[in-house]
Amino acid sequence: MEILVIEQRITFDTSGLDATIQYLGDKTSANLDRLVTNPGNVFAYNHYRWSNMDTRTNAEDFWRTEIGKISDVKAVIQDASNVRDYLLSQNQSIWLPEVLDYLPKGHKFSTRVYMNLGYDNIAHGRDVALNLNHSRFQMDHREAVYYLMHELSHAGYLKYHSLMSLAAPKTWRELACNVIFLTHLEGMGVLTPLRLRIKEGGLADPDYVALRDPTERGKRVRAYFEKLEGLEDEPDRIVEKSDLDAYDQFSEKPLRLWYVAGCHMAQMIEHELGLEVLRELVRKGSEAFFETYRHMTSQPTD
Repeated sequence: MEILVIEQRITFDTSGLDATIQYLGDKTSANLDRLVTNPGNVFAYNHYRWSNMDTRTNAEDFWRTEIGKISDVKAVIQDASNVRDYLLSQNQSIWLPEVLDYLPKGHKFSTRVYMNLGYDNIAHGRDVALNLNHSRFQMDHREAVYYLMHELSHAGYLKYHSLMSLAAPKTWRELACNVIFLTHLEGMGVLTPLRLRIKEGGLADPDYVALRDPTERGKRVRAYFEKLEGLEDEPDRIVEKSDLDAYDQFSEKPLRLWYVAGCHMAQMIEHELGLEVLRELVRKGSEAFFETYRHMTSQPTD
């Protein structure tokens, strides 16, 4: 029997948003300290350090930079507050089962959702954060739910597998393993809200525009594997600092290769082998996910 929504522990924390709004209204050193030390903002800063491999920027400078991007303070506060209210009003029984459907049977969340103002929409370990000033949320409040589903997919995945250090790889083999891990992670994140997006007509996000265009999808999947196989063809090559730019090559806009290719792979596995196989691959991990896809697509068809 599936775990009921009521048995899931997902807690929404708006204190990061509140601390940032307080600072925007009165930029004292005390309010900056409250912003910087707030758990949701600490969470976002720690993710920034991990994803950018940045050990030098301190938390105060990071948040000053983020806050400095806000031009119309009054409008941003109002818009973020509207997104917060919309998100908190949504019935979890509509969207949470969709998240659970793409995680192993019996999965239980114990997750905090930080509602922040600034930085990005992220998962880091078993918790997640949303930037309520995200441009897509302002265009369509439903995107806040879809992005939350995406990030909860990550939090679910990271219950079974730990995030790696992006700077750790010494060889191209290890770098390719990191790319494979992040492709599985992001591919499942893109797939998770897709059924609800289709049901509600919420398909304006560029990833889904590409996925629904067979020509564009095929182009990006081919480009993804060309880049990945370039790493795999020289597994013992020593990683230079510039080689770490590979992460950007796989993730950057407009192609967002590992998002689109990862979702494509997951969809193919679900279509050919079934949802239960795809769910169990979350538990088994990215190596098994890729082995399954490559074995499946290497077989001759009638």
